[in-house]
Amino acid sequence: MPQPILSEFYGDNTRWFIATVVDASPPYGFEGRVKIRVHGLHTESTRLIPQADLPWAQCVVPTTEGGASGIGRMPQLQPSALVFGMFMDGVNSQTPIVLGSLPHVEFPTTVQLGQVDEDIVVDNKPEGLWEKIAETVKPKEVDIQNEETGNISTRVKTQRENTAVRFFLNVGYTEKQAIGLTAGLSQASGMRTGVNPQSKGLARFSDRRFDDLQKFSNNSNTFMTQLAFIAYELNGTQSSANIRLLQSDRLDNKGICHIVGKYYLGNTSIVRQIELQARRLTDRIV
Repeated sequence: MPQPILSEFYGDNTRWFIATVVDASPPYGFEGRVKIRVHGLHTESTRLIPQADLPWAQCVVPTTEGGASGIGRMPQLQPSALVFGMFMDGVNSQTPIVLGSLPHVEFPTTVQLGQVDEDIVVDNKPEGLWEKIAETVKPKEVDIQNEETGNISTRVKTQRENTAVRFFLNVGYTEKQAIGLTAGLSQASGMRTGVNPQSKGLARFSDRRFDDLQKFSNNSNTFMTQLAFIAYELNGTQSSANIRLLQSDRLDNKGICHIVGKYYLGNTSIVRQIELQARRLTDRIV
C-alpha cells in the first residue's frame, strides 16, 4: 500500500506516466484517490498484476477549490479515464499523483448517441448498443441498399465497404484494423448479406453463428445489422480473434489480414486475397 506523501518531499527525480483509472471508489482513508494501471509499468493482465495490487493515486485539484479537509469538491474521474501524472518518489514508483486527464475515444455512450435518458423499460442488452452505433454511422447521403440481400452493383459494394470502415473506426478499431476487417468481409461475401452457395451473410457465418445472428435481431438480413452483429461477436464469442486483432498494427506479414482470415473468418485460403483487397481499400480510402 502506498505511503503518504512526505511533507518535506523535494527533488527533481520524478517519473511521468500515462495511466488508466480502474477504480474511482476509494476505501475509507483514501478519499480523493483513484486506483490506476500505469501504461508500460503495469501489464494489462489481471492475472499477472491483480487489480487489488495496483496503487491508489492522489489527484491534483484546481486552486479554485478550498484545499482543506471538508472544503471543496472531490475529483470526478471515472473508471476507464485516461490520466497523466508522475511518481513523487522517483525510481521507487510507489507514490503516484494524477495531474489531469486526457480525452480519448471509446464506445459511444447513450448520451453520445443522442438518447436523452436511459430507457430502463426497453431492452438494454448489449445487442442493442451495437445496433444503435450502427444506426448512428449509417450514411444518410449515399444509398447502401441496406435491405438488399442479393447481388449488388459495384457502386453499392464500394459504399458498403466505406460504411464498414467507418463503422469499425467508430467502435474503437484503428484505421488498419478497420480496413483489414472490411477487406475480409468483402473477400468473404462480396459485401452481400444474404444466403447463397458461396456464403451465409457478410462473414460466411457457420450454421451456428448464422443462428446466433438471427437471434440477435429481427432485422438480421440488413447490412447495418450484420455489421453490428460482427462487432457484438468480436466482443463476445469471437473475443479470441478480437484480442489478436487489437494487438496487431500491420496489415500483412501475418498481421491483421491473416488474423481476420484465420481466426475470425476461419479460412486461411483467402488471406492473400484479403491482403490485396486491404491494399485497394487503403489506396481508395486513406
